[in-house]
Amino acid sequence: MLTFNRLLRTLMAVAVVVIGLLAAPTAALASFKDSEQAAPQFSAANIAAPASANVTMSCTFGIRATVTVNSFSAVANANYHEVKIFDRSGNLEFTGDLSKAAGKTYTSGYEVIGTWSYEIRGYYKVPGTSNAWTGKVLKGNLTCA
Repeated sequence: MLTFNRLLRTLMAVAVVVIGLLAAPTAALASFKDSEQAAPQFSAANIAAPASANVTMSCTFGIRATVTVNSFSAVANANYHEVKIFDRSGNLEFTGDLSKAAGKTYTSGYEVIGTWSYEIRGYYKVPGTSNAWTGKVLKGNLTCA
C-alpha cells in the first residue's frame, strides 16, 4: 500500500506541475491599449539674416578707414548682434558687439584701404551657458566715401 500511495502522490505532483506550466504562460500574456505622448524637451528657432543695415566707411588720405554701423534691422529670436569687418585681402579687422556703442565703430591703423566688406548676424546666446545659436549673415561691401 505504501507504494500505491507514493505512486498517487507522484502522479498528483506531476499533474500539478503540468497544469502549472500550462496555465503560467497564459497568465503572463497581457494587452495594453492606453497611449500617452510627452511634449518634446527641446525647441528650435530660425534666426534670419538682418533685412538691412546702414554701414558707412570714411577714409583719411586713403590710408586710414573708419567704419560705422549707423543702423541695422534687429533679428527676431536673437538676443545678440555682431558685426565683423574684413580688409581688402579678406582678413578679419574687427569684431564688434552691436549692443554697445564701442562695437559700432572701428578705425583702422595706417594701411592701403581699397574695398572692404562687413558681415552682420544675430545670435541667440543661451542664458547660463556658453552655447549660442548662429543666425544667417547679411554681407556688404564698403569703399571710401
